[in-house]
Formats: sequence, C-alpha cells, structure tokens
Amino acid sequence: MALREGKRIFLRFDSPSRGRLLQAGIVGEIREDGWTLAFETRHHAVEVGEEKLVYYNKARDFVRQPVLIEGQSSDGPPFLLSVRSIGDAVSAGTRQEDRVSTSELGLTAAIDEEEGCPVQDVSLSGLAVISRRKHPVGRCLDVAIRYREVEYAGQMEVQCSHPLDADRTRYGLLGVFDTDAGRSLQNGLTRMTLEIQQQRLKRLSGSS
Repeated sequence: MALREGKRIFLRFDSPSRGRLLQAGIVGEIREDGWTLAFETRHHAVEVGEEKLVYYNKARDFVRQPVLIEGQSSDGPPFLLSVRSIGDAVSAGTRQEDRVSTSELGLTAAIDEEEGCPVQDVSLSGLAVISRRKHPVGRCLDVAIRYREVEYAGQMEVQCSHPLDADRTRYGLLGVFDTDAGRSLQNGLTRMTLEIQQQRLKRLSGSS
C-alpha cells in the first residue's frame, strides 16, 4: 500500500451548494485493507456503510481510491474515520499528458466570477491559469473560457497551486467531465489543444 502513517489524504464530498469538495486529513493507523483518517476540523456528515472516494499522491501521480466508511468518532479533534479499501488506486487525471502553451494567445478564463484570468496552457483534461484569488487544493471551481467566439463552461478541480507573488497564484485545474456541462468543457479543451497544436506545427513547417 502506497499510504503511510502521517501522509496527507483528501476525502471527497459532494455538496449541493458548493459542488465537489476535498477535505484534507491525515492517515493514521494502517491496517491490512484500510486505515484511519484524522481531521482537525469536523468532517462533513458521513454514514457508516457509505462508499466514498479518497485522493492522495502516489509517487508522482495524484490518484483516487474508493473506500467504505466502517466507523467514526463522535468527538474531537482529531475527528476520526475508519475506512476500508474497496478498490484499486487509479490516476485522478491525465495532466501528465502533453500540455500546449497558450501564453502568447492572450487566452483568458472566468474562474468563479473572477474575469480575465490568464490561461497559461491547456491539455485534453485541464488547464493552468493565473488568479488573484485563493483557492484550496481539491476545491471545484466554475470555469468559463471563450475560444473562437464559443464559450465553454463547466467545473474544474484545483489539483495544485504555485504562488507567483503576493497577489497572484498559478493553478493547475482538472476538468470534471461527468455532467453535460462537463462534457461540453471537455470538447472545448480538446478543440483548443488540437487546433493550437496544428497551428504550431504549420508555423514550424513554414506553411500558411
């Protein structure tokens, strides 16, 4: 098992008002087929017997794994959950794939109503943007990006953040594609990635 005691882990919740959220916890006792999770603040309501997803870093990949809630403490902190693995850890996204730089195109996105966020790169599954707001890893954000007079909008999950200065942060976002809006956003990312790549290849080959 890739998890070890003291490792950071995220438990996913689906909030009707805020969308998908990942709540950070710490791996506690490790058993043969599961472990305990400790939270400094009270976690969102869960039921014993409920299936959830946890996310964590495995080697250089960000993975998700299904777990079964087997028990929970009634007081804290720390607030404890006992979970059992019910499936293998798989990659949570494909941002390891080739990314296409968009810095020279002046492409911007609206991130949770913050307009004009510069888009740094795109891939088939996500993008990198610069924002003046603070967004925690695991938060799902409303994203709208206009490309060639078409707006593509949906939700994207914050996978990583890198402060650039006191006011700006670069975020790596991964698309949430299991809704109609998500599939539209996925189509937009695919279109942008392929078209920008083709344009770049044409310039390199000297054709118009």
